[in-house]
Amino acid sequence: MKNVEKYLSRIGLDREDKPALPLDRATLALLMAGQSRCIAFENIDIVLKKTISISPSDVEKKLVDDQRGGYCWEHNTLLRMALEELGYKVMPVMCRVRWGQADDSDCEGPNTPFDHLALIVRIQTPPDGKSNCFLADVGFAGTNSIHPINLGIGDEQQNFPEGLFRVVTSKHDDFHVIELRVVKKKNTDPEVDEQEQEWRPLYEWREESAPWVDQECSNWYSCTYPTHLFTTSFFICKLVSTGDGDERHHISNDQYVIRKGYGVDKEVITEQIKERERLMYLVVEVFGINLDGVETEGIDRFLS
Repeated sequence: MKNVEKYLSRIGLDREDKPALPLDRATLALLMAGQSRCIAFENIDIVLKKTISISPSDVEKKLVDDQRGGYCWEHNTLLRMALEELGYKVMPVMCRVRWGQADDSDCEGPNTPFDHLALIVRIQTPPDGKSNCFLADVGFAGTNSIHPINLGIGDEQQNFPEGLFRVVTSKHDDFHVIELRVVKKKNTDPEVDEQEQEWRPLYEWREESAPWVDQECSNWYSCTYPTHLFTTSFFICKLVSTGDGDERHHISNDQYVIRKGYGVDKEVITEQIKERERLMYLVVEVFGINLDGVETEGIDRFLS
């Protein structure tokens, strides 16, 4: 990374306030939360029919210098660069997305490609010097935890503000899968408080370092394949801090959604975006994406 101090400033961390950043879980969580709150997840360049570069210099320039956002390959590449610059040991892993996908247990093989990137961060803990591994991901917008997921406690559930998570063995050999517990009401009658819960998979991975050439190929697929989610929709997401905690704001095509809390008690506010002017206002003022010098013709092509 060319300028880690500028990155830290970009994610809201000032060395004058925190001169020491020990290489522990707390610092990792601080970095993940800062990046999630200050740099939006967005696929605007793909909507504008541009190919995404994940070369380190291009990612740093776009997300840090140019004050843009990015999608999973850019976000986790940036986080990896910062972590390594600070001294963490990081292993990038290729992931198959399972969220919202049909169960492939009875298939001959997986039904999703490697089109997501996550990080496994190894942290040594004093005084015995033993190391623990954590899953770090700031690029799975909307449903991921912005806190590190402990990979050393088996399938024990981990409780975070975004919900309950666990890591279990996948149905596919040698893979692990992270799951989110989804809680919803069984009955539409507001007077009946019946709930149902289920664990839903987010994505799965092997504990195998992803070669750079594979990352480049999968990134190219993710931003160019004609029927991929990112080439067929407009999506932005950001964590917005308020006096009452974090809210998840996102735009999916023409729907602007604010989600407060999670589970059956969550509050969801929706708005249909009808005009380009409203979309541009939200992109710049709410999601903090700098579009100065960017040709934005076609940015509104997914509005109804």
